Amino acid sequence: MALTQAEIAEHLDMSERNARDVLKALGIEWKDSTLDAVRVAYIRDLREKAAGRGGDDQFNLTQRRAEESAVKTAMMRLEYNQRIGELVPASDAALAISDWCSSANREYRSGINKLTSEIQSTLKVDIPSTLVETIVNPTIERIQSHARSIGEAIVAGVDGVHAAEATADSGVDQR
Repeated sequence: MALTQAEIAEHLDMSERNARDVLKALGIEWKDSTLDAVRVAYIRDLREKAAGRGGDDQFNLTQRRAEESAVKTAMMRLEYNQRIGELVPASDAALAISDWCSSANREYRSGINKLTSEIQSTLKVDIPSTLVETIVNPTIERIQSHARSIGEAIVAGVDGVHAAEATADSGVDQR
């Protein structure tokens, strides 16, 4: 005699609706099975889920574990780079870019002044300093502005990471 879902539900101590869902999830043809076969399949499925190896959430669990592992690896890399002195604070990087820009602009201005002097002495012409400044100053200002933008982007990028860390529940100590 074929099993009924009511018999299976009673045997597994659950509602008929729950039994239908369980049988479907297990892929069991309940009409052709025995109570023993259904019970064994149900118990094995419960064991797999309890061990974290089965069920609908297995993919999500695996993905979360992989993400957690990636975060831990990244943190270890950061800590290692910090220990060996290769990790530079964003504000220091922005300052280095600003300092480089200032130095480059001084050298640029000095080179233009030397070139102007050479042209004047070699060709015996007078080049008005206002003409030189009209060309040089906007160029220097664009270089300064670009360096400032790069520095701000570096610092803003770090601030964005801190903001994302504050909202994420990664379990990572955020100092």
